[in-house]
Amino acid sequence: MIETRKILAALKGREEEIIATLREAVSVDSPTFPGTGTSKVAGIFEEKYRSIGAETERLPGTHGTGDHLLARFRGNNKDSGRIFIIGHCDTVFPEGEAARRPFTLEGDRARGPGVADMKGGLVNCFFALSALMAAGFREFGEILVLYDTDEELGNPSSRALIEKWGKDAKASLIIEPGRADGSIVAARKGSLYGEVNIHGVAAHAGVDMDKGRSAVHELAHKILDVYALTREGGTVNVTGLSGGERPHIVAASAGCFVEIRADRQQTLDGMAAELRELIAKPAIDGTSLELTIKGGRPAMERNEKTDWLIGLAKPVAEEAGFELTFTPTGGGSDGNYLSPLGVPVLDGLGPVGGGLHTAEEYLEIPSLVPRAALLAGLIARLGAAG
Repeated sequence: MIETRKILAALKGREEEIIATLREAVSVDSPTFPGTGTSKVAGIFEEKYRSIGAETERLPGTHGTGDHLLARFRGNNKDSGRIFIIGHCDTVFPEGEAARRPFTLEGDRARGPGVADMKGGLVNCFFALSALMAAGFREFGEILVLYDTDEELGNPSSRALIEKWGKDAKASLIIEPGRADGSIVAARKGSLYGEVNIHGVAAHAGVDMDKGRSAVHELAHKILDVYALTREGGTVNVTGLSGGERPHIVAASAGCFVEIRADRQQTLDGMAAELRELIAKPAIDGTSLELTIKGGRPAMERNEKTDWLIGLAKPVAEEAGFELTFTPTGGGSDGNYLSPLGVPVLDGLGPVGGGLHTAEEYLEIPSLVPRAALLAGLIARLGAAG
């Protein structure tokens, strides 16, 4: 088996190259839309993966997203199964952000749009696999690497691809950033979000108030009712309130966005059913409501398969020079789609960072090499696991 210590030593010798590649990736604006930037990032890594022997394929995005990148490595152990690694090229930052806040090094931290979420993971994954291939690693069945371009908006284009290639995988490794304290992610909340539209009856607020049916008044009732769905393990958030046009007209329309999150799928399903029931029953006669589901992710629950992967990863982390810790988190990722299919999933395997989705986002430079060694060592153990 490939020794993690040897991989660690090899990667230490390439740290400047790793940082230079990180700079290259962060310097490309890659919001989810338009898809030009994410396609460019995919192109950068396509060339790099080809250079280490991967078969690559660009998969046209849908819904206006950029091209996804698939890199495939074929090993000598056909009985070992598929290892599926997933990262995303898109960030939450608009075009022009890389020029406004260019990649910088401040002591032990790198800064720039998407430096941790998740250009760092994309870079580390490539160098982990580069080190493995250079060491002659062939004791695996198949390694598939998917760099998608729409994770930040809930994978409208790539979810089907993730489920297609992930459902038969022996394990899926998600290269989202490690938490600020260095923990990997063992579980993620599931989510559902939708838009509520309310229809009332317009009337003059001074002359014919009694003939009106206020959609805003109905919305006020529903906001309180929706927040009452909060429970242990489940949260609610209401945003995007709108309603009415003029002060002297009873509001004929109103609306808002609702998101629910839960750590268990059973909890999420229960909250979703209750939300639909609430929307079906207006509090004010003469008003009506519609709920349009816009998206969401199933819960990524920790289970015995998660613990199996953690058991493989712990000694690898020790060889890489740090203690492995793990935590649940409320945010979603590509991994949420695979856990319900029975696939072992371990998330947060990228470099350590914080301030995600803000101008304060940073990546801990000293974490680059050890976390890349962790990923490489875990891949090697999965290959040998048969």
